[in-house]
Amino acid sequence: MDVLNRTNNIFNSLIKNYVFFSLTVGIIVSVLYPFFYAQVKEELVDPIVPQLKASEIVRQDDHDIPSKTVESFGGWIKTLDENLRVIDIKGMDTDRQNKYTEQQLLRMFYDRKESADYYSLAPFQTPEGKTYYRLIYAPERNVTKEIRINKTVDFQIKTIARLVAEILIVFLLLFAVNVYLYSRWTARKITNPLEVIASGIKNMAAGRYQTRLSFKADYELAQIQETFNFMAEKLDQAEREKQTMEENRRRMLVGISHDLKTPVTTIQGYAQALQSGLVKTEEHQQKYLTYILNKANFVTSLIDDVFELSKLESPDYRVHAELADLSELVREIAASCYDIFIEKGVFLDLCIPEREMMLRFDKKLMYRAISNILLNALKHNPSGTDVWLQAEAVEAYVYVHIIDNGTGIPEDLKETIFQPFTRGDHARRSDGGTGLGLAIAKQIVEKHGGELLLDTSHRKTAFRVKLK
Repeated sequence: MDVLNRTNNIFNSLIKNYVFFSLTVGIIVSVLYPFFYAQVKEELVDPIVPQLKASEIVRQDDHDIPSKTVESFGGWIKTLDENLRVIDIKGMDTDRQNKYTEQQLLRMFYDRKESADYYSLAPFQTPEGKTYYRLIYAPERNVTKEIRINKTVDFQIKTIARLVAEILIVFLLLFAVNVYLYSRWTARKITNPLEVIASGIKNMAAGRYQTRLSFKADYELAQIQETFNFMAEKLDQAEREKQTMEENRRRMLVGISHDLKTPVTTIQGYAQALQSGLVKTEEHQQKYLTYILNKANFVTSLIDDVFELSKLESPDYRVHAELADLSELVREIAASCYDIFIEKGVFLDLCIPEREMMLRFDKKLMYRAISNILLNALKHNPSGTDVWLQAEAVEAYVYVHIIDNGTGIPEDLKETIFQPFTRGDHARRSDGGTGLGLAIAKQIVEKHGGELLLDTSHRKTAFRVKLK
């Protein structure tokens, strides 16, 4: 499994997403606030109100005086001549004074507890050079203790409500878009991979073990993906092995039935001939009995081999290994087979080291494995073939080589040569073997933790037993 980046996990991803979400909301607010402020300032803030002092709105021409703002909150502007008589009024005259005395004007600007009305007075020069005055009044209801003018007429309240509604709608729209993008981003990181995982699990439950997950995600989900793919690979491999095993068992049953049917039929035929008295001479009777005995021995050998192979294939089967000299075992095998090699005209060349090669193995089983391979080379090659039996130690391994320069193995048999009931055809026809010798040998070698290999790369057939 690949090494994953633990820092790229779901927690960190959610933190990054939330920070992004918060930043976008902050950007939305920071963009909308200046816009809202500008709208309020443009529609609600009267530039005249902060300048509501007589000295700041003095105009020689009465038409230039910004009186509407003052009038809007119930105030008035009076123009007084040099004798303090009222010669012009803008707005509703609430005190109804046509002339003021200096004492009256001074009293207007005292800090009176009974009234918080606002007054402002400033002189100005007329074109004729006379000194006139502007007197401004604002009622108490629109004046705070700090002498600030609050313009709170109805149209202003409606304007504020409209602007707030507009800004709120824009904010909600942008917020909804932001939430959607955040959700899509989060779904791409978490929800989408989970859907892929769920789909993969359904496929696995349906027996589709070739299913593999492929998506980019954070550490936890990527770890689930790798674990799922690892599990799927194991299940797929187990399923293939199961199918192969079932096919092998089917082939084994077909092979057993075929190999039993032929000798049993022969035995039945010879027995019936003897029973019915068709064989008259003693010589022919002995010949028929010999045929029956040979076929019975073959059936017994076949049954023994099948039983032995079934035991070796069992995971509970244990070999009885002990420390022994493999060189000596190979010499014993060569000695026991030497005569039959001479009879068939096959030359057996030995290359076995004199020194000991000590390792732990089951003598009986290893004897059978190596002798099966050696006799297989004898059975399937014609007279004049050379067979080499070699043993050697290379680093941490011991090798036993059985090599021949005979007819070779057809290409279509190389992949199945170690399967039960595989026999050579065309150039390597069976001469009566059970077809289980190499399968038993392979099981024995593997039970010892070794390997049985086939090498045909040098125009020779070489079986190599590799043991630790």
